[in-house]
Amino acid sequence: MLSEQKFREELQKFVEQMSQNKWNWQLKEVKIRIMIFSAKFKFQNGKYARETHLETLSSGKIVSADIHILYNSTYQVPTLWFNFFENSERFSSKVGEASKIDIFVADGAPIPFEEVVRDILKIPESEESDSSLRQRISHYEHPILGVLYYNIHPCNTEKIMKELKTDSYLISWLSVYGQQLGLRLPDSLKVH
Repeated sequence: MLSEQKFREELQKFVEQMSQNKWNWQLKEVKIRIMIFSAKFKFQNGKYARETHLETLSSGKIVSADIHILYNSTYQVPTLWFNFFENSERFSSKVGEASKIDIFVADGAPIPFEEVVRDILKIPESEESDSSLRQRISHYEHPILGVLYYNIHPCNTEKIMKELKTDSYLISWLSVYGQQLGLRLPDSLKVH
């Protein structure tokens, strides 16, 4: 288990390390509304990390990936939330004399689950065991954004993490769970 305070500390450090390595992780702070009972609510500060990038599918289609690391207070572990979106427009912009930048705009349409599993995560259809990533992906309302996102269910995270001895829970966790989504870590942060 990981306390929420320890998660926040490690998340802050992780985002700083990724930034130093020129990786696109950002730390986000939000007010989370929590129902206490009936119609009474309290507000709590929440933190999560976000990374976005483009992925090129084997068909040549370019999609936007949006990946978040949030704290799951029920299981007391980090959780990966992710979604992939169609890109509907492509703009080219000339910068200086010789360089050109292509800018893609996500149209907001999420990619269907079967396409995510087949073309992005590349999980074979034959892989249906209980330990399969396909079986551990859920589609729920994102706890902060309030829209449907995928997540890797955190029910086995504590058991897996107990087997790893490490100084950084979050880096070890991301080494295990992030690679399933194709997330890479700089060599300086990899768990050896």
